[in-house]
Amino acid sequence: MIQLHIESQKNPEIYRKLLLPKNSSFSLLDNMILLSFDLDGADYFNFEMVKKDGRESKEKICFLPKNDTDLDTDEELVDEWLRKSGDEAIAHIIDNSESFIIRLENNEDLPTNCETFLCIAGAGNIHTGNMDKIDLEEVNERIREDEEANSLLENLEPDYLTLLELTNYLKKLKPWQYFSDDEVVGIHFADVDYKVLVSVMGAGGEEFGLMIFDMELGYHSLANILYEKNLSSDFSYGLNALTVNFVDREELDLADYLLIKDNGLSYRGKKNWIQFRSYLEGTHPERPDYLEVELLIDVIGRMINITEARKDGWEYPQLAEHQYPMFKVQMDGELQEIYILQINMPKPTFECYEEISMFEKAKYKKKPKSALQVEYDVFYMPFGVESEETSRTVYPIAGMLVERGSNLVIEHELFPMPKTPPIAQGVLWAFLQGLEVRPSKIFVSKELSPMLQPLAKVVGVELVESELPCIREVRQFMKDMSMDLIEE
Repeated sequence: MIQLHIESQKNPEIYRKLLLPKNSSFSLLDNMILLSFDLDGADYFNFEMVKKDGRESKEKICFLPKNDTDLDTDEELVDEWLRKSGDEAIAHIIDNSESFIIRLENNEDLPTNCETFLCIAGAGNIHTGNMDKIDLEEVNERIREDEEANSLLENLEPDYLTLLELTNYLKKLKPWQYFSDDEVVGIHFADVDYKVLVSVMGAGGEEFGLMIFDMELGYHSLANILYEKNLSSDFSYGLNALTVNFVDREELDLADYLLIKDNGLSYRGKKNWIQFRSYLEGTHPERPDYLEVELLIDVIGRMINITEARKDGWEYPQLAEHQYPMFKVQMDGELQEIYILQINMPKPTFECYEEISMFEKAKYKKKPKSALQVEYDVFYMPFGVESEETSRTVYPIAGMLVERGSNLVIEHELFPMPKTPPIAQGVLWAFLQGLEVRPSKIFVSKELSPMLQPLAKVVGVELVESELPCIREVRQFMKDMSMDLIEE
């Protein structure tokens, strides 16, 4: 077993001691930290080494808990990084200010069950900052329930027959005749206090169906669709949503067709066949799993009611940006009330996430400044990578530095994680350190420019917003090349 001491960076007195089986992955540790500190709804962690084998370290542990892969090797294991008592790592929640220090206390054959995680000590409430005593039995019960739920879900079969029948009924109502593309409605399931936003596709007469966005994971995707005029070329790779599509027979994958046939159903005509997809950032869209099918059944059932209400005279209200009419589903399943949901969208702020020493800064500024102009971008690759750790195909991201004019790729690197400001900054700084000269200008996309400005200010480089024609050409070449390889 591995014994870890995990404490809040803000308040070290708030801590947990965990026992983990040997060969435990960082994705499992990620989940155990969330459970032991009762951080429901928090995003996943970035892990960075502070001390390895008793020596200072600045290594970053590349992994993605929800779609694990590191492209070439098996998933990273905790005991391959934290090997000597006192070794430490920092776990920082993505898009959150909370961070934890993880310290290896012991890596011995301890006399306990080696198959399960266990919290053996702790103190403090991370939400309030109070030094409340924790109930170890309650914490470990939460961990056990999570393990049992995951095991149960793996064996449950989605109720696709009910979902197909409900979806076919909604299709006959033709909701796109009553909702425009920008008339998004919300559904609030009161019993579990869960909200989704639903966009009806089809008013334009081309694509028909629904897009369903979870409020926590998916609203950024919806806001981009509704309010962003110039979406990035790889926007779909970062989409978080469930979709219901009415398509032609030839647009179905074989698996989609067999799903319909196996449930004893068949459809005829244009845009009449049903297709479901689950989109998760950085991964290939897949067929929805058990929980997603259950959610789709609930949402489509409510959309039938909402469409019928619209047919009977309910009018979509005049609303400002980021306001939506919410239909509240009561405990008995009825749509009881409507209210207006206002979502506040604070302007994102960024900082310099790289720890750049005075020596590193001085060393970079000593490089001769040249007339070199480069384009820099971080984007999803056009091909997927299979992983034994996940049922999804993962799209790696690429960081690329291209000489403007010649289209020569100066630097490139692949990463198995989503695009984040720390990654965008870290890759650029690594590229700049590797150059023999300082470029006169660095052209970046509109998306990355605000993320990179804090780093540019610290190291003294000039950023220019651009559509990146050179990188666009290189990406097109990569896309064509990958298609040729697939055909071979």
